[in-house]
Order: sequence, then structure tokens, then C-alpha cells
Amino acid sequence: MTPNQLTITSRLALAAITCLTLSAVSAQETDPAAGAPPVAVIPARRDPAPDVKPYDKVITKDAKSDSGVFTVHKLKGKVFYEIPERELGKDFLWVTQIAKTTLGVGYGGQALGNQVVRWERNENRIFLRNISYEVVADEKLPIARAVKASNNGSILMAFNIEALSKTGSAVIEVTKLFITEVPEFSARSRLRARGFDASRSYVERVKSYPENIEVEASHTFTSPNDAPTGIIGGPPVPRNPSAAPLGGMKPGSATVVMHFSMVKLPDNPMQPRLFDSRVGFFSVQQMDYGIDEQKAPKRTYITRWRLEKKDPAAAYLNQ
Repeated sequence: MTPNQLTITSRLALAAITCLTLSAVSAQETDPAAGAPPVAVIPARRDPAPDVKPYDKVITKDAKSDSGVFTVHKLKGKVFYEIPERELGKDFLWVTQIAKTTLGVGYGGQALGNQVVRWERNENRIFLRNISYEVVADEKLPIARAVKASNNGSILMAFNIEALSKTGSAVIEVTKLFITEVPEFSARSRLRARGFDASRSYVERVKSYPENIEVEASHTFTSPNDAPTGIIGGPPVPRNPSAAPLGGMKPGSATVVMHFSMVKLPDNPMQPRLFDSRVGFFSVQQMDYGIDEQKAPKRTYITRWRLEKKDPAAAYLNQ
């Protein structure tokens, strides 16, 4: 056998061993009997969308209604949104705050986060989708398709359409959006809690305005009593069981009041202003893949209020 033949034979043997190894790994991942733990799979639990009911069968005369960007209905402890067709697919800013907190965890009014969301319709269902603008590209450029394919928005929650108004607005029940734990809106990490109790959570108030909807809900979190900790090899360190961990809730239960603001964003976005380290603004970063450079640079913009003259022709005060 020549050296070249030996080399080819060795490579073929190595390739065969590699294929066998990959096959064994694949078998372990799919077959629990192969020795590896089974892969956790979340079962499909989609409730079939029911038939759309007559409007007056869902929103009865007992409902307390409040008109605004969406019409809000409160009926027997439930909250309904009546979403006009013109508002579907539009961008809204969702701001989450802790209005009232528990002892030892921050202060009332502290912000938890904000994100852009959209309400979208798919047949007889409405989806609340999270939208990210962290990576962008000019829509006229070919790379925009790749950026869009790599930045698909997550569906935060799905709702069945309960009824349709005379104008075609979709009526959905959104109670679960505010009395269950949505990870993107949750205060669990801020409280350092272990669990969430929906049975001790409820909507306190909801108010609709022409450009926004404000909701407050009480959320109850739980944290088990941890056993006293000690130094290895020494006596246990005494610990007050009622003392709160640093920056976290006390062991047991904690109820906080969450404030959710959903604000409609303007169709004509504000002109962005680039960040300059010499000026003390808060800022956000954005990756732009549409710039004609050898790399995709990060751009940093300041966060600011949209202060514009109502009359563009009016003179400034200092003139």
C-alpha cells in the first residue's frame, strides 16, 4: 500500500468513526434508553379558537366601558379590549413599573423595562408580539431580508376573538395578560422571588385614553424559607428568618402593584440624535447592517423627549 493510499484509508476510517459517533450522540438525544436523559419537550396546548359570538352576548349591558385608543370593557372581574382594525400592526410602547413594592425591595415607581409591541390578527385570534429594533438595515438593500429573517418578533400572548363590533373591531379578553406571569413584564427577578401565585393576583384598575391605556394589577410572588447557611467546617451562622435577602423580598409571600402603560407610537418617528460622550444623555444602541462599510457598526442614540414647535414658522423664545 502506497503512502497516498494509506492516507486515504486513514481519512476514510476517521470519517466512519466520526459518523458512528454522531449517530450515537443523536440516538442518545432522541432515545432515553440510550443512557442520556430525555430532552424536555413542551407539549402543544393550543386551545381551539371558538366561534365568534354576537357582540351583545359578550359585552352585555352590565359592562362598564371606557373609550380611548382601544375601548376597554370591565365585566364581572374580567377585562376586555376592543381593538379597532386601524390599530392592528401598529407599534406601541409597553412600559412596566412597580407602583407599590414590598419591604426591602427598591421603591414605588421604579421602572422594570420597556419594549415595543404590536397587536396582530390571525384568523380568529389576536397575538401580542414583541418587536425589536436592535438590528436594522435599509429596506431597499438586499441585506434587509437577512436582517428581518434573523429578528423575528416573539409572540408574548395569544387571545381568542370573542366578538366583533359593528365596525369590525376585535373584542378579546385580556384578563390573563395582567393576572398571570408574562416573563417580559414580570417583577420576579427584581424581587428575587421563586414563584408566582395567580390566585392571589388581580386587576385593580384600567383606564383608556386617546393615545394610551394604563393598567394596575396586584401580583403576588413567593419565596420559600431557606435553611440557615454556615461556614464549611464550622458552626452554622445565625440568621433572622424574617430578614430579607440583600435587594430581595423576605421569605414567604410578597404582593406588589404593577403598573403597565401601553402608549401608541407616532406613525412619523422622531428624528434620532447620535450620542456624544461629551454630553450626559442616556442612550440606546443599534446595529445597522445597511451602512456601506466593511463591518456593521453600532450606532448609539440619545434618549430624549420629542420637543418640537407646534408652529414650525414661529420664532424661538430667545430670538
